[in-house]
Amino acid sequence: MRTWTCLAAAAALSVLAVGAPLKVSLPPAMGAVAVVMGVAWGEFEEEGVQVELVPLPSSRDRLLAFQAGQVDLMVADLTSALLLLSSVPRLAAIAGTAYASDPERDHLAFITPPAFSRLRTWEDLVARIKGGTRVQIALPRQSDLEFVADELFREEGLVVPADLYIGQDNLLDNATWTLLGMVAVGALPQPYVDYILNYGYPGKPTLTVLKWVPGASFPPEVFVVRRPLVESQPEVLGAFFRALRRTVDRLNGADRDELVATALPVAVDLFFPGGGPQNTDDPDLKAEIEKGIAAIVIPQFPHPAALDPGVYERVMLWAVGKRYLRSPIPYETAVVSPPG
Repeated sequence: MRTWTCLAAAAALSVLAVGAPLKVSLPPAMGAVAVVMGVAWGEFEEEGVQVELVPLPSSRDRLLAFQAGQVDLMVADLTSALLLLSSVPRLAAIAGTAYASDPERDHLAFITPPAFSRLRTWEDLVARIKGGTRVQIALPRQSDLEFVADELFREEGLVVPADLYIGQDNLLDNATWTLLGMVAVGALPQPYVDYILNYGYPGKPTLTVLKWVPGASFPPEVFVVRRPLVESQPEVLGAFFRALRRTVDRLNGADRDELVATALPVAVDLFFPGGGPQNTDDPDLKAEIEKGIAAIVIPQFPHPAALDPGVYERVMLWAVGKRYLRSPIPYETAVVSPPG
């Protein structure tokens, strides 16, 4: 037992061997797009960094892999990053933002199939919750989406019932539950909502958007990195972030036609695995997939930046209030500046 404990500790504290790849795990989220495209375009190799993408199916799996030393860096929402920091404070640090949604543009939609839910407006939903009628909203628990939803309902004077939210890390599962009428409402961010609203199939129920939420309401996605890398091999992370900034410039400098031809197929496979038009020979299905893809809003991708302390504090205190964190985590112990 003692030998196993020592080996596990050594794995958790290890840094990259010379020439070893930087192991990166990504969620199907906007913050992953620049990293994926940086790999596809060879930007990291130009900086002398070999990036190995580690595919994992859920946020929970990424957190466990990070703790086990199988991942060096990952993109996460801020809530997940805080949960990881509370578990392994000496091994993890937030190294800046990976993606911040445009504060002036819609980013999240609460959608419903009225034929199943009998909801027509946001006010209908609020009234039903206030009246004590059981309603369920599909969204991932212990996530930034839950934080945003809690803030919205608090503005409506609502105390969120314990059983209001039900959902998976996989937003496609949540979308499916909504389409099938298994829940009253689904909370879907871009690009999922763009695609789901516009992709058609026989028997698809009519969907109504009860409320759009602007990007200003959202915490940014963040990079979580192993502290030993920050402390002993800052040049590796510096090269990674330099390549990432070039990739962001390249994404933002391309016109839509170029992105649709080069970047969007990669992004579609990230968000909708196996759902690209190249994966079917059915012309009608292919046309619907392409219609859904055409509706996806391509944002301006921001450069990695320092995490705003005020945003950090709001999400951290919310997580403490929800008892997701046992105690507050000070900003200065959790966050480091983006390298490079």
